[in-house]
Amino acid sequence: MNGIREEVVDSAFEAPADGLEQVVAAIVADVLSFDRVGRSDSFYDLGGTSLQAIRICARIEQRTGRTAYPEWLFTHDVLSEFVAHLESEGEDGR
Repeated sequence: MNGIREEVVDSAFEAPADGLEQVVAAIVADVLSFDRVGRSDSFYDLGGTSLQAIRICARIEQRTGRTAYPEWLFTHDVLSEFVAHLESEGEDGR
């Protein structure tokens, strides 16, 4: 990991709430090269790009079997909101 979350995010760290949030937070942290990502952190605040969104979604599908689309990450950029949307769409919804 190269980045320390607190160097780019001003808000206090809020740990991921459940299993899926924890998995997605770990994936986002790994792809964006941060030490950790909290449930209230924004993909944009962490400097996420469209290519990284594609990588994140591909890893989510590999690890969980759930389909995730990059546009979901763009419109639901806060981790907890993205995971809630991912859960509400089921495994193959759009």
